[in-house]
Amino acid sequence: MRVKTLLIATAVVSAILGAIVAYLVLTVPNDIKSGAMLKNARREIAAGRNDRARVELTRIVQQYPRTDAAAAAIVALSSIANRERQTLEASLEQVRRDAAAQKAQLSDLQKKVAALAAAPPPPPPVVKEPPPAKKTAPAKKPAPKKSRRR
Repeated sequence: MRVKTLLIATAVVSAILGAIVAYLVLTVPNDIKSGAMLKNARREIAAGRNDRARVELTRIVQQYPRTDAAAAAIVALSSIANRERQTLEASLEQVRRDAAAQKAQLSDLQKKVAALAAAPPPPPPVVKEPPPAKKTAPAKKPAPKKSRRR
């Protein structure tokens, strides 16, 4: 009886150890691969290439969903999206300020144009006639030479 119990206990322990080994064999390579991909994505983020990093992080989440790297990838994706949203909001606010300034400038110009249109036209300029030029006598022609014929 004792041998039977010992054999059953050994079988159970062996099954548990086999399951643990199988789990580690199947998951450790995934953790290593996903960790390497996560480091790569973080390098891309540091270099400012968010598009490449986003692709890499999405691939981690899709291929290795039950790893720690997948959880970190989700956090990184959300922080990238949050940063880009804040940048866009700042740009949009700057565009709105510029548009408001241009609108104010246009309204000032329209007021000036309306004021110029409402003002009476200036009187036509008076052109003074130049004083009459003094008439000078035509220059005398020299007297013809008298010929001396004899």
